Amino acid sequence: MLLGEIGLKEFKPSEELFYIVNLSNVKSAHRADAEYFQPKYAKFLDKIEDRETKLLIELVSLKKGFEPGSEEYQNEGKLFIRVSNISKHGLIDKDQKYLSDELYQELKKDFEPKPGEILLTKDATPGIAYALKESVQGIIAGGIIRLKLKEDMEGEYLALCINSIIGQMQIDRDAGGTVIVHWKPDQIKKLQVPILLEPTQQKIGDLVRKSHAASKKGEELLERAKREMEELIEKYQNHR
Repeated sequence: MLLGEIGLKEFKPSEELFYIVNLSNVKSAHRADAEYFQPKYAKFLDKIEDRETKLLIELVSLKKGFEPGSEEYQNEGKLFIRVSNISKHGLIDKDQKYLSDELYQELKKDFEPKPGEILLTKDATPGIAYALKESVQGIIAGGIIRLKLKEDMEGEYLALCINSIIGQMQIDRDAGGTVIVHWKPDQIKKLQVPILLEPTQQKIGDLVRKSHAASKKGEELLERAKREMEELIEKYQNHR
């Protein structure tokens, strides 16, 4: 299993009451907030770095969304997709805002997401990833990043990694220390992603797609996909 293979099956993040950090580490990280240096993050990254990983920027190109201003909101028109409209299962109609057809035509070349891309939230609730399967007539907001795959990487597998503890622990460390949570593009680029063989990624991706298609059993199938990913990583590591 994934968490067992990378030494995280029994991993319980815990807050240390006190700990010592070298000044050189503070300078190199360009961070002085205590949360960033919580030992739980270093322990977690040690486990991740024992595996074959790549930085997110090696796997995708990133493009930030656009903020037209609330004065451009319409009661109808083309979708303006904000952070609150993104879930790991798909786009949701939550306080949906719209833009005029004219503004949409101006912006769609640069800011309309395409099927096969991953929509990733970076503000407010950072780290929600959705692999877009459907065509969308709309524009993404500035709090969302479009990830376009550079190589043979299964999009659903990558989104699952980001949505799992693999991504969330790294996001918690990077985005902590502020009242308003932001995950900076430079931090997003450095997210470490475990790399599996393409057939294994495909199998996991197929399970995730089934989970999205079956609305009533979506959560159950997503958990199955996670378990399958854990078991396949274990088998892969055992046969290396």
